[in-house]
Amino acid sequence: MQRSLTPFQKLLIRKSQRGSKRVLKIKDWKYFKGDQVYVREGRDKGKVGMIKDLDEWKSVVWVEGVKMQQRVRNGKFVMAEQGIHYSNIQLIDPESGRPSRVKWRFTEKGEKVRIAVKSGALIPVPDQSQFEPPKPKANPAKDTDPGSAAKETYIPILPEIVHAEESSGTS
Repeated sequence: MQRSLTPFQKLLIRKSQRGSKRVLKIKDWKYFKGDQVYVREGRDKGKVGMIKDLDEWKSVVWVEGVKMQQRVRNGKFVMAEQGIHYSNIQLIDPESGRPSRVKWRFTEKGEKVRIAVKSGALIPVPDQSQFEPPKPKANPAKDTDPGSAAKETYIPILPEIVHAEESSGTS
């Protein structure tokens, strides 16, 4: 017996057939910026590179030196990476240096870690602070000091007008 689809499932199928953006986000994303990955499929099959950027909603990663294409930026031709689907890459096993499947496991302390399936080696998550944009530094010449910012500068005039109307209206 075939189970009927809910209206929401039908909507998801229609959207996926139109080639729209990914609707459902992957629950346990195994890739992070800075990971060394092996390209499994495509014109750059066999290349190894580092993940520069990723989009978890579209399931796309950008790998350094992989799927290079000419783009026009500021009137000049430059070589830039194109995104590839996350299913076309594999993480590099730190022990053997070869591509390996990865699984999430918990340590005795309860921390969630990535484990290479072939060797059982722990694959550490790269430091993500180097990929965050730098925070803007405060400019003391343009900043208002806290003392003058906390000072009350607004003086309401409305109560004086109300008092003037009341005094003129009663006489």
